[in-house]
Amino acid sequence: MTKSTIYFSIGTNVGNRKFNLINCISRINKNLGNVEKISSIYKNPAVGFKGAFFFNCCIEVSTILEVENVLKEILNIEKEMGRRNRLSNKYESRIIDIDIIFFGDQIVNKKKLVIPHPRYSIRDFVLIPLLEINGTLKDPETGILVSDFLLKIKKNQSIKKMEF
Repeated sequence: MTKSTIYFSIGTNVGNRKFNLINCISRINKNLGNVEKISSIYKNPAVGFKGAFFFNCCIEVSTILEVENVLKEILNIEKEMGRRNRLSNKYESRIIDIDIIFFGDQIVNKKKLVIPHPRYSIRDFVLIPLLEINGTLKDPETGILVSDFLLKIKKNQSIKKMEF
């Protein structure tokens, strides 16, 4: 069995945000594979809609699962935790949001799954915690260092680093 390294971005802006992240990471560790690294939590305003501030973090996970099974498991975790309307194109408050940023060096372009995540490179609330856990990551599609994306975007001054 081949192991893959997955990088997830996890966010929440409903309820006890810190607990939601811990609960989600625990479920990922139980159902998907070993959580190897966890970033700090980053507090930031909602993007694309009016809502409560988010807590976001990134994690590195080692898994033997195939990408389709990982997607199925994260959708199940979101549902179990109370997430609704996962496949809606509308941004809204959510108890949990799990995005696959990278899955090894795979490039996936399907209707319900695109890897690398299509908007990660313009979101500082993803880039900053992602670089915290692995500062040498490269985008598998472009070969560009993830740190270079962070240099190119306008950073949101409202993002605040918090300890886990």
